[in-house]
Amino acid sequence: ICSCRSLCCANVSVSTLLFLCQGTLAMLDWQDRSMGPSGETLLLDTVHVLFTLSSQIKESTLEMFLSRILASWTNAAIHTLEFSSPALKDSLNGNSSTVGRLLEYVYTHWEHPLDALRHQTKMIFRNLLQIHELTVKGADLVTDPYFLELTKSLLQLEWHIKGKYTCLGCLVEYIGIEHILAIDKSIPSQILEVMGDQSLVPYASDLLETMFKSHKSHLKSQTVDSTWIDQWHETWVSPLLHILCEGNLDQKSYVIDYYLPKLLNYSPESLRYMVKILQTSIDHSFPSSGSCNSRGALGALMACLRAARAHGHLQSATDAWENLVSSARIKQGLIHQHCQVRIDTLGLLCESNRSTEIVTTEEMQWIQFFITYNLNSQSPGVRQQICSLLKKLFCRIQESSQVLYKLEQSKSKLTAESELTKDQPSITLQQYKNFMSSICSSLFEALFPGSSYSTRFSALTILGSIAEVFPVLEGNVQTVYQLSQDIDDGRFQTLMECFTSTFEEVKTLAFDLLMKLSIRATQFQDSEKLQDFFQAALELSTSTKPYDCVTASYLLNLLIWQDALPASLSASLAQQVECRDGDKSAAVVERNTLMVIKCLMEHLEEEAAAAFPMYGRVHCITGMLQKLPLNSLQLVSEWRPVVEKLLLLSYRLSTVVSPVIQSSSPEGLIPMDTDSESASRLQVILNEIQPRDTNDFFNQAKILKECDSFDLEDLNASVSNIDTSAEIKGKEGKTCDVTAQMVLVCCWRSMKEVALLLGTLCQLLPVRSVPESSDGLLTVEQVKEIGEYFKQHLLQSRHRGAFELAYTGFVKLTEILNRCPHVSLQKLPEQWLWSVLEEIKCSDPSSKLCATRRSAGIPFYIQALLASEPKKGKMDLLKITMKRVTISGWPYKMTHRVHALNILRALFRDTRLGENIIPYVADGAKAAILGFTSPVWAVRNSSTLLFSSLITRIFGVKRGRDELSKTNRMTGREFFSRFPELYPFLLQRLEAVANSVDCDMGEPDRHPSMFLLLLVLERLYPSPMDGTSSALNLASFVPFIIRYKVLLCSPSWSQTCDPLASFFLELGL
Repeated sequence: ICSCRSLCCANVSVSTLLFLCQGTLAMLDWQDRSMGPSGETLLLDTVHVLFTLSSQIKESTLEMFLSRILASWTNAAIHTLEFSSPALKDSLNGNSSTVGRLLEYVYTHWEHPLDALRHQTKMIFRNLLQIHELTVKGADLVTDPYFLELTKSLLQLEWHIKGKYTCLGCLVEYIGIEHILAIDKSIPSQILEVMGDQSLVPYASDLLETMFKSHKSHLKSQTVDSTWIDQWHETWVSPLLHILCEGNLDQKSYVIDYYLPKLLNYSPESLRYMVKILQTSIDHSFPSSGSCNSRGALGALMACLRAARAHGHLQSATDAWENLVSSARIKQGLIHQHCQVRIDTLGLLCESNRSTEIVTTEEMQWIQFFITYNLNSQSPGVRQQICSLLKKLFCRIQESSQVLYKLEQSKSKLTAESELTKDQPSITLQQYKNFMSSICSSLFEALFPGSSYSTRFSALTILGSIAEVFPVLEGNVQTVYQLSQDIDDGRFQTLMECFTSTFEEVKTLAFDLLMKLSIRATQFQDSEKLQDFFQAALELSTSTKPYDCVTASYLLNLLIWQDALPASLSASLAQQVECRDGDKSAAVVERNTLMVIKCLMEHLEEEAAAAFPMYGRVHCITGMLQKLPLNSLQLVSEWRPVVEKLLLLSYRLSTVVSPVIQSSSPEGLIPMDTDSESASRLQVILNEIQPRDTNDFFNQAKILKECDSFDLEDLNASVSNIDTSAEIKGKEGKTCDVTAQMVLVCCWRSMKEVALLLGTLCQLLPVRSVPESSDGLLTVEQVKEIGEYFKQHLLQSRHRGAFELAYTGFVKLTEILNRCPHVSLQKLPEQWLWSVLEEIKCSDPSSKLCATRRSAGIPFYIQALLASEPKKGKMDLLKITMKRVTISGWPYKMTHRVHALNILRALFRDTRLGENIIPYVADGAKAAILGFTSPVWAVRNSSTLLFSSLITRIFGVKRGRDELSKTNRMTGREFFSRFPELYPFLLQRLEAVANSVDCDMGEPDRHPSMFLLLLVLERLYPSPMDGTSSALNLASFVPFIIRYKVLLCSPSWSQTCDPLASFFLELGL
């Protein structure tokens, strides 16, 4: 014991001392009575050491360890108090300073961002209650002053504080719910009212569950008859029904999802009480029950029944229809004006706690009735719920049909599983088949030409679910339905026409459905029809309409699965691609993909820039590569030259468009006023973006016109051959006026597709260990070249769309570099980071880095390098960057400051950095506040943007309209405990502002950083422990606020600062 005490008091590092305390608590037997007074002294010394460490540790990992050690200390204290001396009991009484500081730790950390740390604070609080109980052994806890005061103080806190719920739950476990309800009977209603906030819902529902369980146990023990149930229903069920009938949409949804299932699971008999009350309410308010703005009692009834059936509280569907709700009520709910009532009614029909429960005839009729009227819902959330619920129904049909097949095969009497239906299994199976065929017919009828996006989305999603639940099975496996058997030529054409939709989601759903039905459909065996589809895809890939190249990509991805594709390629490739003997053993998809990519590359070289746009072909190539398993290719020797050529084409394409993208003002650039070379390049671009009609691609395929080849490398030599004065004619022979915006759009799309293609290649293609090896497709040098390409365009591009998409591709590259076995590739991110940081620091006037446009792609470049760094490592790159861009690394050059502030803003907004960025929040806040005082507008502007990002990072995303939303605030003690460096800094800055007030003139010297200081302070409110300690509380700010009160009352600032006055009113000023 003496050795442990001396070690804990030794002059060692913080982390060493922390783990010494952990060893002391873990290795000593605190239940050993022989430890005596020395053990009690060691116990108290250990906790004081931990209190000291708590104010010094700010790293999240060590904070986590500290919370666990404090929880271990409370456990040790509980063991020691079982046989301790009166002196220790006095030292650990609820009114003692030790317990007070532990309670302060709980209040400070009960809303910490780390879930594990919040869990430890809950354990510490529960153990504190047990510690106090042991110190007052034999006393009545309900009337104990400490528990009464603690309960009162917790109830006085606002309900948006998450820690309030966990602590109240612990108190209820010790003293019961009676005392709390005696203080305020409306507490259940108050808790239900806050359940509109998603962040509070889990805490509120857990507290309600603890409370109603405690209340029921107490009432049952106090009453001999069953009259207590009425009081329990009045306390816990009636407020629930009021919310379900009158509450807002979010509130109802969260109550149904979180609270209602817990209540029904604990008290299933309450369901009939709910149904009785709601049925009575429906009968009295039937004329107004169809409002689209309110669910009403009918919506509450359906929600209750749905939750009851989903959790197994209804014995069967028949029991529900016959005893609880009528058929008329079901139909009324299925066509109710409020969408959620329709969803709940559908969920009542589809959901069940048993996946093999047979679907009744009535349910199938109601589902058919529902689909007729609800496919065209305009709400994406409603569409997703409808499709999800119907998929659950299809799964029930599939699994229950397997049970019925087994019953039919055994030719035995109906077992308990089949007693739900009066018909024989064969009759039920036929009903299933007829029902599914009817559903599919309704869905295909909804896919008529001109149908709305919402109708197509719903129909295709439901058809996809049917194809997934009832797959095409090989062998003698019995299945009740197969969608592929109901697909004829007309329905196949209907699905193909979905590719003409302007919405990519519709194209994706149609493609996925066709792939699920049959990879080699009979409709694709006609070589002439296949040739038409292929030719249409080629021409669509040259369209200037953004959705046409997407259509071409999906068509080609569908065609490469067909065996007959090479015959269709022969005309396009001019016999340049032949199927060698070695290729016959390769997979059909890989062979076809290789041939199509070669075809597209050939057309890209021959026609692009001379007669057709370029980005469409690149988009198609990227789409096919994403569908191919590039890590298990068989034709590696064939792919290598294709990949090499593809990289060269990408670089050359980027070279054409980069002068526009990297221009200082790309939005208004027409590069034709200076020299003939620029004029000729523009002429090429204008030829690319001529509009072409593509509406008849699926009716009649067009033959591509033959054009002279156009070699970008010989562009300068061929300038004289280009007629720069030729008029650009449209489809009808009219002159087409092309604006600078159209030039920029085409260049941006080309750069976008190149970036995505290079990112895809880096992400999917394996890297060769050595250049001569037979494995892999990319060499180390090629990876380095791709990295240099992204670096150049991220750091020099001015167009936001260009560098945002280059960032997407660059992220894919950096992610593979960190897990690459090549040491030279692993070191590339660090080398690139040092390079760009040095270039930013130098701020050379000749540098091509963009100092305007929020530093353009520079923050994206650094963000990609840091975000891909392993989060469980030391995060060395993040430390290097933050050291350079925070105040400590600022030079006097304004350009560097602007870049640094913009980089900080990007990093604080990046959620992938998680808790690793939190230690730098204080430095970021200092940089923003100090930067706001700069005389340079660019620095002030960047500081404002950085400060906005910091407010979101610290206080969370704003979820309400109120600027001072309670959910986006925290106590002053919690704020300054997490960021202790800001306490003296904000105090110093506020003092400087207060000292600048000229009391004689009556007009203050308006300090530039005043507004930022108030924006921080307004989001802080006093902690429950502010009166017990003078450290890190808001009282220190009061004298300066009083001196500054004159400014708030001045007419020139009254309108600006009125919203901020709430903070000062809370302090009683």
